[in-house]
Amino acid sequence: MTEIPDLLEVDPAHREDLEALMDLLRVAVQLESRCDYGDSPGDAERRSSFLAHFGELSEPLEQWNAGIARVEAAPGALWGWLARTTIDRGVSEPPFAIGALIDRLAILTAGRARQGLLEAPHRLFLEHFKDRLGGGEGVSIYVEGQNVARLPNDPQQTLEARVRAAEEVVQALFDEAQKCSEAEEIVAAQDALIDLKQPLLDRLALHAAIDVILFAPDCPVCARKRQEQSAAPEA
Repeated sequence: MTEIPDLLEVDPAHREDLEALMDLLRVAVQLESRCDYGDSPGDAERRSSFLAHFGELSEPLEQWNAGIARVEAAPGALWGWLARTTIDRGVSEPPFAIGALIDRLAILTAGRARQGLLEAPHRLFLEHFKDRLGGGEGVSIYVEGQNVARLPNDPQQTLEARVRAAEEVVQALFDEAQKCSEAEEIVAAQDALIDLKQPLLDRLALHAAIDVILFAPDCPVCARKRQEQSAAPEA
């Protein structure tokens, strides 16, 4: 049986795969994406192989993926807050188009959160137009180009007041959204991810510069290679 030394440099093909995976992870971090190791569904061999050789990166990469998950979850929590708050405030459909209203306010708020503008007062661009839909005349209200409500003309004598009241409801809901903890979490999650980014890129670059990658007993690729070499007949 062929003797296999304890410390053996990996073969060129395996080294090339590990280096390609290192590059993949560096690009993912640079683009602020999840590090998934390029594994197929149900197959974690590439992840196991990489971490067997670069175990020091396991914890920081897990922290990175947790940070990505936090960033991804934050907007959904804001949508949920707006959905609950519209109900609490008695906003009903009709006259409001609840889904469109929530989407528009959530998108605007999330965008302002990412730009660090939550504390800056902002007056929404509200418009209203007379129209005829479904055989009846009414007034449609738009928020930043999105139709969010439609009020019937009758009673005509209260139309102006009803339009103004609907616009005030929308503005008040938006103003409250700027101060909610869910909007602040979008900022906090993004800031936390940025804090992780450069240190992780530096660690990945340091490991990428290693000249020699040695056999790792926990690596499935190395284990197969050792098994093949052990089973090979002596020359």
